[in-house]
Amino acid sequence: MNAAERPRERLIAHGPESLKTEELLAVLFGTGRPGCDVVQMSRELLNKYGGLKNLSRAHVTELAPRRKHKESCECVKGIGEAKAVSLLAALELGRRAAVEEERSDTLKSRIQFWARQLAGDEREFIIAVYLDENEKTISDERLSYGGCDGAELDAPYLMRRAVRLSCRSMVLLHNHPSGALMASSEDIRLSRSIKSMLDVLGIDFYGHCVTAGGKYRLIQEDGCSEAHAFFSRAMGEKL
Repeated sequence: MNAAERPRERLIAHGPESLKTEELLAVLFGTGRPGCDVVQMSRELLNKYGGLKNLSRAHVTELAPRRKHKESCECVKGIGEAKAVSLLAALELGRRAAVEEERSDTLKSRIQFWARQLAGDEREFIIAVYLDENEKTISDERLSYGGCDGAELDAPYLMRRAVRLSCRSMVLLHNHPSGALMASSEDIRLSRSIKSMLDVLGIDFYGHCVTAGGKYRLIQEDGCSEAHAFFSRAMGEKL
């Protein structure tokens, strides 16, 4: 492969989300086998097991059988014990990360999660966090995909989602690719508009955050002291 096609170099240049599954495995394995590059070998492994879900259920000795059993098995050549162990460890880390994310249903955990997720993005996104009557997260999602200069919010969709989820309250956040945590006049107008719409539906609007560089800041407005008090309590900090 030339340098521009190598999975490792592409991951560095464009991030892991830009790679196919077999290319991510190739980065993990590092090397292929004689006559077969590492991407092709990884593709063979995925085809054999039908995907990551089945791979995660495999045992090391199934992926890389002991020498005396190799002749009678259908293992993928080039996958030795070291590669098998690395693969299963990576899959288990992914599983544990998913479990941690599912268990982290507080507003603070979701705000921090999205602040980290959006820290390196060059585009602006708007996120909604829907809360139940116990102030636990029902759902959170990206509402819009914008450009470097902003993102347009589909307000009718936001209201429909809020009603369908039967949420009691909501928090919005969006990132500033510029790195600035200060709210713009457009951000403030958006906050006021969304609050007015949610008031009609009887849903509390507990604030609108700006995130940048992994940090966040609540857009503070006059007349929203109750929302600010809730946000401060939920985040465990003074704003």
